[in-house]
Amino acid sequence: MSQQKETYHDYVIKDGQFIGRFDEMYQQFDQPWMQDKQPNPYSRQAGILHLKQFGIQSVLECGSGLGYYSQEIYRQTGIIPQGIELSETAVSRAKSLFPHLSFTADRVENLARYPQVDAILFAELTWYVLPQLSDLFAIMAEHFPGKYFINNLVFYKNTQRYGTEYFTNLREFIDYVPFPVVGYCEATTEKDTTIETSSIFRIEPK
Repeated sequence: MSQQKETYHDYVIKDGQFIGRFDEMYQQFDQPWMQDKQPNPYSRQAGILHLKQFGIQSVLECGSGLGYYSQEIYRQTGIIPQGIELSETAVSRAKSLFPHLSFTADRVENLARYPQVDAILFAELTWYVLPQLSDLFAIMAEHFPGKYFINNLVFYKNTQRYGTEYFTNLREFIDYVPFPVVGYCEATTEKDTTIETSSIFRIEPK
C-alpha cells in the first residue's frame, strides 16, 4: 500500500490535533494555503473594509506568512502593515517578494512590542493560538486600550473538528471575545465547504 503524499496541512492541524511546525512547512512548500492566489476573498476584503470604515491608519498583521495579504492591504489603503510571523523562512521570503513592506520574525505573544499601531489583525491565525487567546486578549487590553482588534477566521460547514470547545461559528466567537464588537460579516457560496468571517472589536471592556 503506497504511502499518502504529505501536504502542508500535515504540518499545521492533522486529525483534529494541532501540529504547528510552521517553519518546516514553509521550507517544504512554496505556497501553503495558496497565499499567492489570496484565498478566502470575502473575509480578506471585509478586513480591508474594516480598516477603511474605522479610519485605521496603521495595523499589526500577526501571522503575516509570505506577505500577500499585507501587499493587498497596502495596494488598497496605502497602509504599510507591520507584519510579524513565527517562521523565519516565511519572513525571509516575504521580504524578497515585497521589499517595500515591513516584516519581522516574532511571536504573537510579543504584541506589546508594537504599541504604536491602531489595530491588531489576526488573518486566519486564531485557530493556531487557541490556548493563548485569553493571555493575548489581556495583553491587548493593557497595551492597546481604545484601539481595534480585527479577526478574519474561516469556519468549516459541519466538519469542524479542531477547537470546537472554544467556538464553532462567528456568533460564538463574538461572545468569546472580551471586547465589544463594532462590525462583522460572514459569507460563503453554495459550493464552498467553509464560511468566511471577519469581525472588528474595539479594545475596551464589554
